[in-house]
Amino acid sequence: MFLRTNLIFIVFLFFSCNSRVENLSLPPVFSDHMVLQRETKVSFWGKSNPNEKIEIKGSWGKSSSVIADNYGEWVLKLATPSAGGPYEVLVNDSKNSIIYKDVLIGEVWLASGQSNMQWKLNQCKDCIDNQDEEIANANYEEIRFFNNPMDLSMEVVKNQSWRKVKSEYAKEREGINSKESFSATGYFFARELYKKLNVPIGIIGSSWGGTRVEAWTSPKKLKQIYSENLELLSGIDLSYKQYENEIKRYNDSVSKINRDLLGFKIFDIPEWSGDSIHWKKIKDGWSKMDLNDLSYSKGDFDDSSWPKWIANRPDPYDDLRKGSFETVFDYEKKLLSDGVIWFRTSVNIDDNDEDYTLVFKDGIDDSDQTFFNGTLIGNTFSYNKERNYVVSKEIINKGSNSIAIRITDLRGIGGFNGPVLLKNSSEIINIPYNSFRFKHHAFVNALSSFMVHNLNLNELLDISDSLENKILIAKDVNSPNAYSRLYRNILSNVVPYTIKGTIWYQGESNVSNYNEYQTLFSAMIDDWRETWGYDFPFYYVQIAPFPEQGNIGVREAQRKTLESTKNTGMAVLMDIGEEDDIHPHNKQDVGKRLALLALDKQYDFNYISSGPKYKSHQAKGRYLYVDFDSVGSGLDFIGGKNGFEIAGKDNQFYPATAKIINNRIRLYSKNVKRPINVRYGWKNWTVGTLFNKEGLPASSFSSININPIAIY
Repeated sequence: MFLRTNLIFIVFLFFSCNSRVENLSLPPVFSDHMVLQRETKVSFWGKSNPNEKIEIKGSWGKSSSVIADNYGEWVLKLATPSAGGPYEVLVNDSKNSIIYKDVLIGEVWLASGQSNMQWKLNQCKDCIDNQDEEIANANYEEIRFFNNPMDLSMEVVKNQSWRKVKSEYAKEREGINSKESFSATGYFFARELYKKLNVPIGIIGSSWGGTRVEAWTSPKKLKQIYSENLELLSGIDLSYKQYENEIKRYNDSVSKINRDLLGFKIFDIPEWSGDSIHWKKIKDGWSKMDLNDLSYSKGDFDDSSWPKWIANRPDPYDDLRKGSFETVFDYEKKLLSDGVIWFRTSVNIDDNDEDYTLVFKDGIDDSDQTFFNGTLIGNTFSYNKERNYVVSKEIINKGSNSIAIRITDLRGIGGFNGPVLLKNSSEIINIPYNSFRFKHHAFVNALSSFMVHNLNLNELLDISDSLENKILIAKDVNSPNAYSRLYRNILSNVVPYTIKGTIWYQGESNVSNYNEYQTLFSAMIDDWRETWGYDFPFYYVQIAPFPEQGNIGVREAQRKTLESTKNTGMAVLMDIGEEDDIHPHNKQDVGKRLALLALDKQYDFNYISSGPKYKSHQAKGRYLYVDFDSVGSGLDFIGGKNGFEIAGKDNQFYPATAKIINNRIRLYSKNVKRPINVRYGWKNWTVGTLFNKEGLPASSFSSININPIAIY
């Protein structure tokens, strides 16, 4: 009854189409090679003809049946044995059969969050410590992933299935929606569990970079949280189609105002997808897109008035990258650093007797339409897929040849990710970025529309600030960050697949509202447990220190969630943050620390699974003593004894000298005569020094509630 009344929107929002059957279908999360949770009753659900009898049989000897309701919707549970396999699962109605092969029984975990959970082993060059070795060794027949793709249309997921962990898949950089894609953090977590438990491990990946916790929370739960009826919550009870239509009407009026007041020409952004199969269906929308710019692609177009591309700013994430939009335009000014930019150059070719290949190493972010002597040779949407475009000898001139590239960056870092090469069997021509001339052609308005301007570079730089204040911003119907959007369009693909628990790595996108994060995060955990119908364990990563306002606020909210929400655990990263990268490269320890929590709390290994946790403090004269839980074999300092501060009744904190005495920290500052409060690691960017002797770091903490907005 719970599933029928409370999960009807989630469970049956999407069902896969199976060409082998006419009426019987199950979601794609059921496929060959899947892993089912051991020693329990696992949920199956699907569609059939109304009032059909559905029977499911496991080759381990258990079966279950149910009668579909009047809409053809059904849910049932099937008992599973102890770990093992491979098995087969047979699903029958009166006319159709589906057989799932190579099914394993083991431990199943959901891995979710934003980019630090999403990132693959080969997300980008050197993104993961020991990357080449890790990819080469990623071969585990009994560790399997189902990748829930970053796609709001709920179409791409239809092409997904469970995959074994293999090196050939791990090294792929095909795209964020590919079947080969799996989370590096999820993989290191699974690998640790597999080595200790020696049972099959299944990971369901459901992550989306740059997303807020609000997007992962149901409309019902959000309305319980917010006492006031926020304008942005007004549409979350609508169906997706209704919501889409309302947003379109609003955006049409916004476009008219921007066109009339500012003189922009407005064009809708075509549908996009990083999934190669779905892209084939929609790619013509981009290759045929006319933003009053098709003349720029022609071989004889005169681009002499365009400026040369000179990288005069450091790329925010990679000092060696000189082709990103952000090396010319300020990363903080999204009006300029996102959008449509044309690039043109020419190359001399002496030998046109054979085909060439134009290579964009490490890809282009996000989309490109590439022309050689006016002929379209490539059209791709993927922020990291390497482009290898064939240049037919029939279109190559002896002597000068033109290359024109329209690059669209919808959000985040955009542009060239690596070198541009033109090669054949006998030569490689390097095409430097500074050989390109460029024109910023259009702004992006909330992933809704392109706003084509007619401004040159100097005009753009001069008036961009005033323009940002004048442009009316559209509502983003394509945004994953809309309230409840990922709960409805991503999580629904896999609910209520039976899981042991969840691992979570998110919070960086909530630094702006860190003061709400504990409430929001605790509510989301409760929400997911209510949605699945049981209180599964929820282990999460405290975000690493990073020099961004609000980071310490989110870390403190995550620490306090341990106190407010039962059956949780937190992996602390105070020692592995990176000052210049919000994505720590050491994903191995992230996965291991999450696995320690699971092994200790769920699998009875009796490990020390947490670093020291602030418990209490006591003042004695001019000294202040701090007690901790989870001290393990004892407290330890690594890399110094800094990070502690104490304050008197005025709450003015001063650095304190620290000493370990009988597994307590004794603190002293000559500036504080009567210490009352203590804090540790209380900066957005810092490196932790307090550990237990098991090598696990302590979280930052404060003994009082203080507004972290004032902390640097």
